[in-house]
Amino acid sequence: MFLFSGAVVAYAQEKTNDEVIAIATEAVKGQNFELKDVDIIYDEGGKLWSERIGYLAGEDQSPNHGILRHGFLKNYKVVFFDYKEQLPDIWVFVDKDSGEVLGVYQMEPKK
Repeated sequence: MFLFSGAVVAYAQEKTNDEVIAIATEAVKGQNFELKDVDIIYDEGGKLWSERIGYLAGEDQSPNHGILRHGFLKNYKVVFFDYKEQLPDIWVFVDKDSGEVLGVYQMEPKK
C-alpha cells in the first residue's frame, strides 16, 4: 500500500512548462500539423488565450467557435502555436497535473 501511495503522489505533481510544451507538441504532430515556421509559446496563466478570445468575441466564424470557451476548465495550462505564414494558429490545453490533452483549438486562417 505504501508504494501505491507514492505512485499517486508522483502522478499528481504539476507538470513543468517544458513537459506541457512537449505534450502539446506531440498532440499537434499527432493531428498531422506541420511544425515549420511556428513559434511555440507557453501561455503563462492563459493570458494570450484570454486576450485572443476577448478580441474574437463577436468575430470568430470558424466551425470551432464556442467549443472552447474562456474559463471552460480550471486546471489547465495552455500552449500557443503561432504560425508565421497564413496558417491557422493552434492552442493546446493540457491538464496541469495529469498531462492529458484536454483540447486542441485551431483558429481561422490568418488573412
